[in-house]
Amino acid sequence: MADAAIPSRNAVTPSRRRRVRRRSRAYVAVLYFLAILREFRWTLAIFFAFVAAGTVLFAITPHDALGHRRPSLLLAAYCTWMAMLAQPVYNPPETWYLTAITGIYPVLGFVLIGEGIVRLALLMVSRRQGEREWMRVMASTYRDHVILCGLGHLGYRILQQLTVAGVSVVVLEKNKAGRFVSKAKEETSTPILIRDMKEDQALLDAGVRHARAVVIATNDDMANLEVALDSRRLNPGIRVVMRLFDQEIASKLAGALSVDVAFSSSSLAAPMVAAMSLETKVLSSSVIAGTPHVTCEFTVAGDSPLAGKRVDHIEQGYSARVLARLPKGGPPQSPPSPAMVVEAEDTLVVHTAAAQLATLSAAGRAGE
Repeated sequence: MADAAIPSRNAVTPSRRRRVRRRSRAYVAVLYFLAILREFRWTLAIFFAFVAAGTVLFAITPHDALGHRRPSLLLAAYCTWMAMLAQPVYNPPETWYLTAITGIYPVLGFVLIGEGIVRLALLMVSRRQGEREWMRVMASTYRDHVILCGLGHLGYRILQQLTVAGVSVVVLEKNKAGRFVSKAKEETSTPILIRDMKEDQALLDAGVRHARAVVIATNDDMANLEVALDSRRLNPGIRVVMRLFDQEIASKLAGALSVDVAFSSSSLAAPMVAAMSLETKVLSSSVIAGTPHVTCEFTVAGDSPLAGKRVDHIEQGYSARVLARLPKGGPPQSPPSPAMVVEAEDTLVVHTAAAQLATLSAAGRAGE
């Protein structure tokens, strides 16, 4: 049976969600730190530039208080810092340029240090209240993530599947009072930007230029189509997955407008939509014993860790079942022998739990 290699621990249970959240806390802490550094990068750059300049000037100047010797770099840096706090170490200064430092640096210190403290305090308040500014700062740190537009019934289920699969997500939702917004904030650390997805700046703030895919899951067909075109314009290489209510129109638009996947919500389940954003060809989806599963097809890259491995080792290592192997230039093998060795450029058809798909897809693309 194809299900034998899929252990029940992959089920999306409340305890599993709690374990995922605990493992992600350290990662979230790193994101917070990087976000703060990015937000204050210009303030810090200007501050350290002036500190470096002052340190050099103090260090090259002999001082009577030191027996007409030059101070060490550490003492020179201390003198510069005290000058910014309007507490000069040597008074009066020895030279005209140190006199200028003594007069100018207190103003610079007041502006740079004071402004930085106020902005940091406002940012921390914003973080606690989940406000727009903090969410924007967090989203700016994301790379190779998925942008999810719309946090309704379908969008919320897609967010759950992507989160359990370990995929970074940034959400765009127009309605601040939406019923799933508070639930998503409680259950995940996902940045949720309360913005109109049709605005270019909203997509840019969500990191569209660095995203791997955009999933557009609102119930407004025209808005979804507009965002699909805007996303492709802002990032020509992004993968676009778009919801449309009419499946026939969805199929036609997918081919006409270079949309990677256009789906009707009546014909696809949330696990399959989430899987579509992971750069694999999804053939089908199903729910077995309460666990979402997908059958997908992908080509093994040359530097993939799957290349050179036996089929049974891949199945054991990734909790999956290899249904077919299509060697490049050779006859298809369905199913392949467990002892068969997978080679680079082979195409595999694999059945696995949706939560495992991100890991398996990444392994197939490159040596990660």
